Amino acid sequence: MSDQLLDQICEIVRQAGSIVLSAAADKEIKAKEGAANYVTKYDSKVQKYLVTELTRLLPDATFLGEEDGFSSHKISSGYTFIIDPIDGTTNFICDFMCSGICVGLALHGVMEIGVVYNPFRDELFSARRGQGSYLNGTLLRIHNRPLSEGVVNIDIAPYNPELRERAFAVSTAISYETMDIRDIGSAALGICYVACNRCVAYISHLLSTWDYAAASLILTEAGGVFTDLQGHALPLKAKTSLLASTETGLHQTLELICPILSQD
Repeated sequence: MSDQLLDQICEIVRQAGSIVLSAAADKEIKAKEGAANYVTKYDSKVQKYLVTELTRLLPDATFLGEEDGFSSHKISSGYTFIIDPIDGTTNFICDFMCSGICVGLALHGVMEIGVVYNPFRDELFSARRGQGSYLNGTLLRIHNRPLSEGVVNIDIAPYNPELRERAFAVSTAISYETMDIRDIGSAALGICYVACNRCVAYISHLLSTWDYAAASLILTEAGGVFTDLQGHALPLKAKTSLLASTETGLHQTLELICPILSQD
């Protein structure tokens, strides 16, 4: 797999960012299945652009994505693009300017390339397996900090009300051990913020593959680690909890939250 392929994917994702930035005030908001789950015409527009342009790069690749029927697709034994056109749609709707365009490329079920782009801040995170991860061309390396030396980003499960009490209990426990807690509203950017040392950990109680696939490679190539909330290794799969952190932060977090989760 060539460096040129990563560069080409990055350019396609940047161009997709231009579509997001061109969004009119009327984003044609629609509700999807589940609480607080929305989609706009730009989610579909960006995904169609990504599928078209990425197919030109790898015509035999399959796609797994959030919109337009791609969510039921499977990761193939060959190349699979895993895409989320706008991760953080609620942020996008509310002009919060914290949304990510995500493209991951897997081969035989193993992540090879990950790209996450926030067009509002012009921040492009990228990684190639074994070649490190970068933010706008600058190499990322995680500082192995404990929870007490950073901010923890915790998803409070807006799409899954049945998980919210558990999410609040975890947030309360973590809040006593860290500098502060946040919920920035984008799983992919939350993971990337661990990779670039803005956060010491990111916690989510339920994610889909396209929410975390691209960002997970960016995290691990920067020296971070991730598991599910029980501490189990995390292969690419449809639905999962996720903890992304430094080595030290991961062990501290699991010690704090496993007793809470065991009460369910």
